Amino acid sequence: MSRRWMIKQGKSQILPGSRYHEGEKKWFIFYLRPRSEKLVNKILTALNYEVFFPTIRSLRVWKNRQKKRITLPLFPNYLFVYTYEHELYNIGCQPRVANYISCDGKPTTISRQDIAGVKRMLGMDKTITVETRFTKGEPVRIVSGPLAGYEGVLIQQNGRTRFGIRLEAINHTVFIDINRSTLERR
Repeated sequence: MSRRWMIKQGKSQILPGSRYHEGEKKWFIFYLRPRSEKLVNKILTALNYEVFFPTIRSLRVWKNRQKKRITLPLFPNYLFVYTYEHELYNIGCQPRVANYISCDGKPTTISRQDIAGVKRMLGMDKTITVETRFTKGEPVRIVSGPLAGYEGVLIQQNGRTRFGIRLEAINHTVFIDINRSTLERR
């Protein structure tokens, strides 16, 4: 079944898992309407897409001094979907999805290694922060521990040594506290 035949027959929508695919799967970034990450994650998962929706637990204090642990998205308004490029339109048509991130008209992707690094950071029992204002640090590679082999940047902040993986496509850097003895310069 060719793409021309499908368009001619009015079947331009290609479902995930179908026989027809162009290119290879990549991690694409979608920008969502505010506070709709959970809903879009649920919709796309139901449509059999592989979605990465990183969350963190945070302690919030309400006006009545009540403390409560809530789940917050690590990257507000962003969702990562592992799919083919020709499926971007179908995903963009879903409710509450604003658009996919692109540069020069081409969809922006995140490397598998960066996604795996963020997943591994989330699996550790340490405090994770995300910053958009980033101070330049020296490039390093982790040589031992659960993040061994990952490359990123090293900064000193408030007397702590912090390792960060830079996600340039969305201008965010994910930081975690780390022991300096597990690092080497690149």
